[in-house]
Amino acid sequence: MTDARTIAHALGGEWRGSYGTAPCPVCQPERRADQRALSLRSEGGRLLTFCHKSGCDFRAVTQAAGLPADGGAIDLQAAREADTKRAAYEAEQRAKARNLWAAGKPICGTKGEAYLRGRGITCPLPPSLRWVADTYHGPSARWVSAMVADVSTGGVHRTFFEKNGARLDRNAKMMQGPCAGGAVALSDAQGPLVVCEGIETGLSLLSGLLTGPATVWAALSTSGMRALHLPADPGALIVAADSDDGGAGREAAQALAERAHRLGWQVSLWPAPDGMDWNDVLRGGIAA
Repeated sequence: MTDARTIAHALGGEWRGSYGTAPCPVCQPERRADQRALSLRSEGGRLLTFCHKSGCDFRAVTQAAGLPADGGAIDLQAAREADTKRAAYEAEQRAKARNLWAAGKPICGTKGEAYLRGRGITCPLPPSLRWVADTYHGPSARWVSAMVADVSTGGVHRTFFEKNGARLDRNAKMMQGPCAGGAVALSDAQGPLVVCEGIETGLSLLSGLLTGPATVWAALSTSGMRALHLPADPGALIVAADSDDGGAGREAAQALAERAHRLGWQVSLWPAPDGMDWNDVLRGGIAA
């Protein structure tokens, strides 16, 4: 098998003394200059590789690179080091998320509440929402304010605002810490579990669009809806989809509904009217 240095250069990477880095031919086929997921080195005449982005299979890597699969293997040392670094990073992000949550104050009486009321939301605001008057917004490199939502998996969802209470125009919503599979609980009541995508969508449903008591969760994104951890005991589930995103919301809702049905849930789909989300419905006065 060709030596690791030559392979690194052939894949558009570089050599760093004892190892090389390059775009992974499986998950980074674009081979951009900023793509360096694959590490390569030689040991005992064998090629050792590891994909730090997706953990791609060694045989898939060699096949995509046009190399024979014999005489090489996954670099277990690199894999262990990557696991250690990943665990440290995830712990750091979780700690930052919990510290931000602890720094917040109840949202009632804040500019965050004023914003939500201005969106037509009339329901009581849940304890899962807090307001942080001064927090750093990385994309704009500024100190701003944020509505912080507590995610069930330990992370937080942040909606950023100018100090005057206006929501940022760009990069206004960001997550921090472990959020995959989690949700923000917006209400807890006897009745069906209602899952929607956004926080404002869920609060809109609670502001008169639902016909009775319900437990409402915001899954925070279409990918979050697809991956949502459902309660262990199945019951009645309503999946309230947005319809203002070219069909992505309805597709995610359908995927969740099908998975829930297989788990024994009684599922209903509530898609918003075409081109709208449920806050649009609330403010437009359209009956659900």
